[in-house]
Amino acid sequence: MSDAPATKPSGLVGRFMQIALGRSSPLVAGRLLSAAITFALPLILVRLLSPSSFGSYKQFFLVGQTVLLVGQLGISQSLYYFLPQGEADRGAYVAQTLILLSGIAVAAAAAIYFGGASFGWLLGDGSLVALRAPLALFASGMLIATPLEGGLVSEGRTGGSAISYVLFDGLRALAMALAAKLGSSPMLFWAAAAVAWVRVGTLLFIVWRGVLPVSRPRRSALKKQLAFALPLAASLLLLVAQRYFSQYAVSLRFSAATFALFTVAAFHMPVVDILYTPACDVMMVAISRAATMPGASGSALAHREWSDTVSRLAALLFPATVAALLFGPTILPLLFTQKYAAAVPLFLLATLEIPLWILPADGVCRAAGDTKFLFTYGIFRIALTGGLVLAGIRYFGLSGAILGNVIAEAISRSGMLLRVRYHLKVGAHRGFPERQLFDWAGLAKIAGWAVLWAVPVLVVRRAFAPSRAMVVLSMAIYAGGYLLSQLRGRSALAIAPTVAPTSAQV
Repeated sequence: MSDAPATKPSGLVGRFMQIALGRSSPLVAGRLLSAAITFALPLILVRLLSPSSFGSYKQFFLVGQTVLLVGQLGISQSLYYFLPQGEADRGAYVAQTLILLSGIAVAAAAAIYFGGASFGWLLGDGSLVALRAPLALFASGMLIATPLEGGLVSEGRTGGSAISYVLFDGLRALAMALAAKLGSSPMLFWAAAAVAWVRVGTLLFIVWRGVLPVSRPRRSALKKQLAFALPLAASLLLLVAQRYFSQYAVSLRFSAATFALFTVAAFHMPVVDILYTPACDVMMVAISRAATMPGASGSALAHREWSDTVSRLAALLFPATVAALLFGPTILPLLFTQKYAAAVPLFLLATLEIPLWILPADGVCRAAGDTKFLFTYGIFRIALTGGLVLAGIRYFGLSGAILGNVIAEAISRSGMLLRVRYHLKVGAHRGFPERQLFDWAGLAKIAGWAVLWAVPVLVVRRAFAPSRAMVVLSMAIYAGGYLLSQLRGRSALAIAPTVAPTSAQV
């Protein structure tokens, strides 16, 4: 099943998004719109709450997001592998996913509520213990509803997935902002929990309407799904530990107010995930479908999907890095007030991680079903991250925590490229000496344009006195110039469109 062909995008930004992200552009556009809607939430709350209460808000979502990522046990992610292959048991995989996630969600909610006093002290001053009831409801509801967007993407309904992201992220931001404004601060956490369960109702509705296939669970299908999911779950557990290690380490070592400063420094990083995740998910679906094609044609399509995804992510993340370095020191205090001005140096360090996210190596391994490798490699990643982050905190404080995390991410993502070469059959030892892992010339052009358009911004800054108008003008010059340079065909992206699967492949 696939979406209807997209109409030709209108407008400068629309045309660039279509070039930059291909079939994932509706999903990315939806994620960006939802980010724009919800971005205002911490900006509102930081003005309504004390630094300590704002830190508790950050800790609430840190725990909720951790439960969401770990609790899926690779089951939701398995839909990206099984549904695109068009097996007869597609409906059984969906039904099994819903049943398994519901059981895990009940267990997670009970653990949070009854064990809240045990983990609360791990997060700063322990204030999160008082929020264990809404936290249990929020985490369990979000966990059950995880197949909502993933199932739609696996079925080719990227537009529907984009609408879901916009609708529910916007609804949650609105509910929490109103609760914080009109009620007491705990009400905003109950608002988040309520929206999570509205998502559950929506998922059940689209299953009932037949938007997602569902049929009786089958033992053979369950064995296949668990064989894929459990090693992936173990690797995801290690990945979550690696990704959030620095936050938990800082939360344990410092106060809630200091933790709030640390999280403000990385406030822009979720936007990177908004771009990365849908592009990686669409690539996984395409590579999974390519695996069903005979001979070298499937291998060629998989290699092309990887190469195009890297280039398309670079077209967004390279200029995002430069823009963050240019404008972040000015914008961050404006958004979060001068109380968080000390986060600016930390913000600049965190920005160094953004270019690393052009490498969706984990997506290739998942699409190839290589979940056992992901688990084994995850052990190395968490050990590396833990050592570097703890050493960084000891010798350099908050800056060391961020820098240690960036170095660990660079080493681990670079190391995974060896496995990507194996699955994509790159190199003479795999029989395809003409293949390269990257379009190096294209990436160099993207990086060149991203850096080049920083020059007129620096000229404007020297010519005019600092002001909000100067910042807006500088941002317009950079964004407009870079978009035009890409759309005029000077980048490799303009001549390397994504190869869409034929209707027979879909």
